[in-house]
Order: sequence, then structure tokens, then C-alpha cells
Amino acid sequence: MAQPSAEVRRRHRNPRGQGARLTEDIVAGALALIERTGSDEAVTLRAVAREVGIAAPSIYAHFPDRDAVLMAVVARIFDELTKAIEQGQKSAGQDPAGRLVAGCEAYVAFGLEHPARYGVLFSRQRPVAPGYCKPVPIGPDGRPVLEFGAESFALLVQAIEDCVAADVSASTDVVADATAVWVALHGTVSLRTALPRFPWPDPAAFVCQLVLSLARVTARASCA
Repeated sequence: MAQPSAEVRRRHRNPRGQGARLTEDIVAGALALIERTGSDEAVTLRAVAREVGIAAPSIYAHFPDRDAVLMAVVARIFDELTKAIEQGQKSAGQDPAGRLVAGCEAYVAFGLEHPARYGVLFSRQRPVAPGYCKPVPIGPDGRPVLEFGAESFALLVQAIEDCVAADVSASTDVVADATAVWVALHGTVSLRTALPRFPWPDPAAFVCQLVLSLARVTARASCA
């Protein structure tokens, strides 16, 4: 009889009630593969099982297929991005314009520091959620109800709303302006990652100028 591989032998079965821990380990294993290879193409059930140290069939008790693993990875990365934005905003104190800019700078910094992770969020290879090609529904507050990244986008919308409330932004459609800012931030991360040798300006000052303009923040706010 064939003996189990070393990768499988090195992991002991989780005690009863710790199935959630293995679920987290599977997601962490997929993330490790993405970081090491720079792409989600390396994520297969067999590769993840080797990474975690379990038999591949064990994954099916937690995820029905590879796409489900990748969906969990995307959710984890968006959680990390949201936390980075929140920390950036917190570091700026109570000034609404400063919080807006700091959160956006944190978004760009996250994307540039973790290009493999960030790339998975908007990869064409990302698994398609049910109804992905259908129009994004609009909630009762007039905001889009996103399948992924809702928390990150909500932070951006709220930051612009706070600027409007403080009378430092002339925005009359915060969702539209937040969308414009998001497009600019994503473009900044994507282009800097794709063309690292281009003579890009300082990212913090560049992002600040973009955000203040697109969020219609008045001249009372400035980029240090």
C-alpha cells in the first residue's frame, strides 16, 4: 500500500470543533501560493493541499471547488484592504479632507506593497460569482450593493460625505465622485505595477492631488 506523502503526514487532524481553523489554513495556503508565484493560476486544490499539509480530498469538506477557495481568498484580501484604509484614516486625526486623502493613500500603498494580492481582486481569472454579469443593484440609500469590496467603497463614500458635511467639498453626487476617485486609485496601482520604470511622481503627493480634485475638495485643503 502506498504511504501518505510527507506533506500529508506532517499535519495532524484538527480536534473536533476546529474545522474553521482548517478553513482558514486552506485560504492562507492559497494566499501563500499567490504571493510566491504572483498569480492565482497556481491555486489548484492539489497545490493548496500540499501547501497546507493535507490530502486534497479533505478540502471538499470546507470548499466545493477551486472557485470557492478563490472567492474566499478575494474576501480575505478585501478585508485586509479595508483594514488598511481604516488605519490610514485613523492616522489622519479628525480633519475630514486629511482622512479622505490618507485613506486613499493607504489604498494605493496596499496595492503597491502587495501586487499579487491586489491583482487577484480584479483579475480576469477570478471566479465569477452568481449573477456577476447582471447590473449591480442599488440600495435604498442610492449606493451600489457590491458583491465584493463593499466595505472599502463605503469608506470612500463616507469620507467624501464627511468632507461635504464639513463644507470642504463641493460634491453634489458623492457616489459618482467616489467612483471617479476609485478609478483613479485603481489606475494608479495598476499602471505603477505594470510600468515600474516609468518616471512616476511621488505616490503620496500624486494621490493627494488626484483625490482633492476628483472629490471636489476646496482649496482650504492642501497636499503637504
